[in-house]
Amino acid sequence: MPYLVGIVLGDALARIGFFRAVGAAAVLAGTGYLAYRLVAANLDPEHAYAAAAVAPLALFCWAVWNPAASRFRLWIVDGVYLAARLSMWWAVATFVVGLVASGFRIDRWLKSEWPQAVTAGVFWGVQRILGVLTARSHRIMRDRSVIGKPPE
Repeated sequence: MPYLVGIVLGDALARIGFFRAVGAAAVLAGTGYLAYRLVAANLDPEHAYAAAAVAPLALFCWAVWNPAASRFRLWIVDGVYLAARLSMWWAVATFVVGLVASGFRIDRWLKSEWPQAVTAGVFWGVQRILGVLTARSHRIMRDRSVIGKPPE
């Protein structure tokens, strides 16, 4: 049974390690926190929130620019890819649960649950774009690919 669950989860998560997502989230959150504290202490506290948002975004854009340049860059992109994939499936699940909550009334269901469908679509797009951007980097690095199987 654990083997079957592993197969199903492995296919659903596209063979990505959960710890890559947690690690990438920790690095990006730590970058935002550090930027917030530095700007609040040394510059203007009013700009600290903007710095906390821009710093992780800049780090992520740096990682996406050329993921094959280092394993650290590729690790960040893989983690964000997994987070987007998990968020997509979470939004799909809440969209379906909303059908039950609305008493199987499709008109009420679509009125109340359309944001989850849009969210799932956005995260699907994000993970597709990241998949296309990083597949080449995985082939170049001959790394155990998150997106697909590396050439042998």
